[in-house]
Amino acid sequence: MFNYICEECGKGTVKEKVFENYRTKIKGYPFVVDKAIIGVCDRCGAKHFKANETKRWEELYNKDLELKHISLLPDEIEAVRKSLGLSMEDFAYLIGCTRQSIYNWEKKDREKPQSRMADLLIKLVRYSFEVGKVDVINFLTEEAKKLGITIEVAKQTSSTLIGNIIHLNVKKVPRDYFQKPKGSLSLAAVAVEEREITIAESLEQELTGILHYDYGRAALSLEIEKNTIGLKIVDFELVTNNDRHYIRQDVKIEDNRILLLSDTEYTEDKVREIILKPKS
Repeated sequence: MFNYICEECGKGTVKEKVFENYRTKIKGYPFVVDKAIIGVCDRCGAKHFKANETKRWEELYNKDLELKHISLLPDEIEAVRKSLGLSMEDFAYLIGCTRQSIYNWEKKDREKPQSRMADLLIKLVRYSFEVGKVDVINFLTEEAKKLGITIEVAKQTSSTLIGNIIHLNVKKVPRDYFQKPKGSLSLAAVAVEEREITIAESLEQELTGILHYDYGRAALSLEIEKNTIGLKIVDFELVTNNDRHYIRQDVKIEDNRILLLSDTEYTEDKVREIILKPKS
């Protein structure tokens, strides 16, 4: 395989050497080859790689991704497509590839798996179909972690969020959601702690608040508990459980509180979703 004059120094001879647990990168991703066969110059130490050997590494890498369920298997891709009720042709249109690519990826005895980009896109389609709304950036960074890669994405600030949309999911949580337990409590206090409150929270939890209904004023407001993006003025749309939509513009966040509705019968448990559009 080797035993030729080194192209680097022109003096030494390239000889075969087996490296145990050889660290390399396949398609830019870190990978460890159990036994890598590499040519090494006996004079300058330059490493020489054979195409068939690096191809073997890539095959090992692809198989490793499949065994660890990091890369989708042929039957999983087929299952995603069929769950959407799509033909190979329509599925190809959906994700921006060719019908032949879909056919090749779904073959049980395929020679080569889908690219990393295609794999992630199909996973996103599957997740969106099964779960609904997807935080794409969080999804992709979590997928990268499976390959041993940590990606730090900059948090959005109020200035970068202007014009964007923030969805606040409304849900019930324990009353002590925002605080740590403090020692032993009396039975009466424990009963209070077990009561639930209604909060509205963004997907990344950078904006969180408690919904309050003032029965005396018949007013519904959102008390901000966490506002790491520094919002000051927003437009918002409030959606109720019976699908009524209320829209307000240029609402100021004063004393960490947003007045959502006044003279209303809608209490906190009748709100389904709040959609914010930052203004400043």
